[in-house]
Amino acid sequence: MMQATRGILSTLVLLALVGAGCGDKADPDLQVERLPDVHPNLPSVPTLPEPPFPTTYQDSSYSIYGLRHRIRNTMGTDVTVTGYIVDIYVPPECPRGQVCPRPAAPHLYIADTATETDHHNSLMVVGYAENQEQIDEAVDLASRGRYEPPDPESGILPIPTDFAQGNKVKFSGKFARVSGSGFNNSEGLIEYRSHETLEAVEPTEE
Repeated sequence: MMQATRGILSTLVLLALVGAGCGDKADPDLQVERLPDVHPNLPSVPTLPEPPFPTTYQDSSYSIYGLRHRIRNTMGTDVTVTGYIVDIYVPPECPRGQVCPRPAAPHLYIADTATETDHHNSLMVVGYAENQEQIDEAVDLASRGRYEPPDPESGILPIPTDFAQGNKVKFSGKFARVSGSGFNNSEGLIEYRSHETLEAVEPTEE
């Protein structure tokens, strides 16, 4: 019985080896067809537009574009930003004898170009004076050479006397959405600390 079993196993192994040997030989009737080369049709790489303004200038101050472009890093921090004064708020005159709404506190707008007219593309600057009377008085004294800035040790900020529409100015202050004087802007505003006038427009004769 054992010999018969061994004989059957030997026969099966021999058949398996023969079958394997036959599989290694190529079939002469088998034809291999080459598939055509694949040429992917991909769109051309788009050219990214250049940013409208540099993020920062050589003096490391931000442009208005750059300040908002990096809003995750700049919001809530002290920054320096350079721009052109494009609009200065002037309280409306109140006719004598009438009761008028209280005017807003002084504020202005700066932009990356001197010709910008849309406040959405501008940046509000606030906190440089409590009311227009302070500015008018300081400007009048400065024109006569009599304006004396407060003692720096007092912590009181001097009233700016050289703001004019068209001036290129570098402002320093806190970039925030809400100011201490009640102004708010979802895209941020500057809580004034100091400024430097870089370019002043020529005064016009009235």
